[in-house]
This record gives sequence, structure tokens and C-alpha cells, in this order.
Amino acid sequence: PTTATKAGRGTRRTRSGRLVCLAGSVQKMTTQELEVAISSRDKPMVIDFFATWCGPCVMLSKVLEQLAAELGDNVSFVKIDTDEEVELASYFQIQGLPTLMVLGKDKGSKVLRAEGLLPADQIKQMIQEVS
Repeated sequence: PTTATKAGRGTRRTRSGRLVCLAGSVQKMTTQELEVAISSRDKPMVIDFFATWCGPCVMLSKVLEQLAAELGDNVSFVKIDTDEEVELASYFQIQGLPTLMVLGKDKGSKVLRAEGLLPADQIKQMIQEVS
């Protein structure tokens, strides 16, 4: 597949080959893509650890899509399938699904983490806390 195909819906590659999320979307990523996205982030990032068989995960994904559309370019939203990225889920000690991690834009900023289905307002509050 071409890199454009690999990038998937809601992303594009820059001339340098860097994968970037388009505003208003939640992008599914692999471990390697997440490593690049985390190290090169310049805005807060919300990482959704999910599984396709998880009912609350499906409901949360709808909330995150709405927030991504609402917040646009100000926040990056990504999701990680824990069944496909088992080592990554283990590294981050993901035990309950869904699990959200909210990272500030700066490398040294605090990271917030929450398990379970959260309302949009609570996720916005977490984003503001790390910003």
C-alpha cells in the first residue's frame, strides 16, 4: 500500500513523511506512529486506549469524535486498539477499558489518566488541566 493509504482517514503525510492528524478527527495509530506523534506534539493530545468488543469504548469514541470536531486544531485525538498493540497497552499498564491519557503540549507537562466512559465536559476539563 502507498503511504497515503497507510495514513488512513483523518491523516495526511507532510513532505518530510511525518504523519499528522487532520483537525476534527480521531486517528487510529500504531505504536510507532504514536511514538512519533507524542515526541513531535505541539498541542495537547488525548489518547484513547480501546478494544472493538468493548461497549463503553464504542460509546466513548462517539464523544471523542464530537470533541475532535468541536476543538479542531487545538487538540490531537488518537486511539490505540489494545488488541492490536498489546505491548504498548502493557507498557502503559492499561488494565481497564476504555482508558484515556491526556498529555499537555510540552514534553515535561503532566499527564492525566482516567478509566471508563467519561462525559465530554470531564474530558474538556482534563484537557484544560494539562494545557
